[in-house]
Amino acid sequence: MTSLNQMPSSYNEFLLQNRKYINASFLYIILTCIFTGPAIGLGIYAGIFTHTSYGACVIISVGMIMLYFGCLYMYKKWPYKAYTSFLAIFVMNILLVYMSYEKISVRVTWFLMPLLSMLLLSTKFYIISCLFNYVMILLSIWLAAPYMSAMNVDESALDYFKYEATARTIETFIMAVVGYEIGQLVSFYYRSLIEEKQTVSAAERQMEKQVLLLESMNDLYDKVNYIDFQTMKEQSFHENEVEEYDLDFSKSTHSHMTQSMLEFVPEESKNRFLWFTDLQTIQERLIKNKTTFAEFTNTENEWYRLQYLMVDSDENGLPTKIIFTVQNIDDDKQKENELLKMALTDELTKLGNRRCLDLDVAEFNRHPIPDNICVMSFDLNGLKITNDTWGHRAGDELIKGAVQCIQKAMELYGKLYRTGGDEFVAIIFARNFRLIEKAIIENAESWRGENNNRLALSIGVASRTDYPDASIAELQKISDEIMYKNKEEYYKENGIDRNALYNKFQEQ
Repeated sequence: MTSLNQMPSSYNEFLLQNRKYINASFLYIILTCIFTGPAIGLGIYAGIFTHTSYGACVIISVGMIMLYFGCLYMYKKWPYKAYTSFLAIFVMNILLVYMSYEKISVRVTWFLMPLLSMLLLSTKFYIISCLFNYVMILLSIWLAAPYMSAMNVDESALDYFKYEATARTIETFIMAVVGYEIGQLVSFYYRSLIEEKQTVSAAERQMEKQVLLLESMNDLYDKVNYIDFQTMKEQSFHENEVEEYDLDFSKSTHSHMTQSMLEFVPEESKNRFLWFTDLQTIQERLIKNKTTFAEFTNTENEWYRLQYLMVDSDENGLPTKIIFTVQNIDDDKQKENELLKMALTDELTKLGNRRCLDLDVAEFNRHPIPDNICVMSFDLNGLKITNDTWGHRAGDELIKGAVQCIQKAMELYGKLYRTGGDEFVAIIFARNFRLIEKAIIENAESWRGENNNRLALSIGVASRTDYPDASIAELQKISDEIMYKNKEEYYKENGIDRNALYNKFQEQ
């Protein structure tokens, strides 16, 4: 049979390997039985077997040789089939009948045949073998009856047959039942052993997968944790070593790793950190999304991301195995902030752009609007003429000059945005906004540049004081309307036809 060291992965695989092994073993048994003929011949020579002949010895040995080569052929062609064992047992039963006919009786050999068939661990094959063996026993008794009655004149051949057949029937029945129970016991033993090995192997494979998973993720994350809610175990992978801890919610609802991180969490973030890493609620939070993450800063103001990922779940979808990772994202956050800043900043003036204005207004709207808020809209007059006449260098100088004039007057009262090529918006928190407007106009009138000697701004102002029920967006709309009216007046006062001027430049 298959050795324990080479135990197959399944019971069916074991049966195949065992059948091949038994088929090979039968070849050795048959090879040994070839010497039965010479052994009986020695018995005849020694006077032990006085009622048989040397010719019977030859027939027995020749029969065994033929059986050996027949079984060898079948074994090579069908090593995992039961044909070899079937043939060997049936032919050996027939040879035992022949030996009985030749007055050579080795009684124990009859019971060896079914026991050999039991090794194949097949109930069907065992029953067939027992029945065939029983028929061959009855046949051998029938053939031996005349000889045995002649040896005992007080007993007829029929009486001998009845007596022997009854005795052998009882023996065969007992042997068949005992052999069946032994076979079932052996089958159960090997099945249990293989199932146990499969369970252990599955656990080992699962452990290997976990370690490989943790190793692969360790290259991506600073810390990796594997949490198994079925075994209530926590595995932490650190510097190519796996450390295992028990989870006990009666003592703590957090993993060993998150508890060790607490000292690096700022006080103002601890409640949110403890809520996010609570293992008693994380399963429910992972049912729908399969993953969840949160970003924190540590006591050194470095950003890091905590993330839970579901690995396995039960039949109800409740996570049973999860992975918890910690990743330093400080560099990514800095790059993100830089990109965000670029997306919200006007490249020429370094002011906030239209998108930045919209975001800030949305943030302001989340809170009550202050009474001292004021929105100013600006338009840089003549920028297109300057660009088309003197070039963009002169135009850029005008834009930067306008920013200087506005910011110098605003100082720390608010924030200025460039919302278009020649348009600006300022959100100011001051009740003296008219003084600020006046200062902006004065700064513009006194401004001189290298390529320009004039800077003119059209201004629109809308304050909460003048429009107490208006929202910030409404104030911005009102200031735009006022600014455009002022712009029209500027062009009229200076005798400039904007439409004619526009058409002129379109034709060039």
